[in-house]
Amino acid sequence: AILVIAFFVVEKLYEGFNDYMNLLLQNKWFWFCIGIFILEEIVRIVKPKIKGAIGEGMVSWLLSQLPKEQYMTIHNVMLKTARGTAQIDHVVVSIYGIFVIEVKNYAGWITGKEESNQWTQTIYKKKTHFMNPILQNYGHVKAIETILSDPTIPIYSIVTFSADATLKVQVNNSNVIKYGHLKDMIRSLSTEKVMDEYKMRDIAKLLEINNVDNAQNRIVHVKTIHAKKS
Repeated sequence: AILVIAFFVVEKLYEGFNDYMNLLLQNKWFWFCIGIFILEEIVRIVKPKIKGAIGEGMVSWLLSQLPKEQYMTIHNVMLKTARGTAQIDHVVVSIYGIFVIEVKNYAGWITGKEESNQWTQTIYKKKTHFMNPILQNYGHVKAIETILSDPTIPIYSIVTFSADATLKVQVNNSNVIKYGHLKDMIRSLSTEKVMDEYKMRDIAKLLEINNVDNAQNRIVHVKTIHAKKS
């Protein structure tokens, strides 16, 4: 008898649930809410990528304004190293040397020290830690030095943040700036001509030949970074 009663109760509950779901599925506001939820999730996932693409595009545009006879820019350079791969946002080869540029599309307060392993991003008291980009770009510089095998060519490291960032970092010997100061920084470091235009083009070609950037290598590179962080 208990089993029969239990079965009867479950059956009624199931029927009631089905009736409720049928009414809910016929309600246009239900589908409207579902659509809003899906849209918010898509925006949450895609927004950082869009922001990153806009930042990279801005830096690319700024670099394109440098005199072509003195500066050559290569974007998205991936070089093989003894520790895996080095993913470099932008490399500017010039008659004054080489500029290795790391782009950070971070907003909020950016705090950290030149020698610390991590920096901190703070937005409305929410803190997020990320690798010190100066140290990160140092690895990129060393990768290029290995390719060139020419210690006479100066290589300059530049870390640049978006206009949304408020830089509170403590640096003495490193170049950490916002996008808007990028061209001025490159010009200020372009003090002495160290090569002619022909050698500049040869070095740019050498970097392009050694550039292994493709979809598969990017996936492996990201997995390696995550593994190192873990």
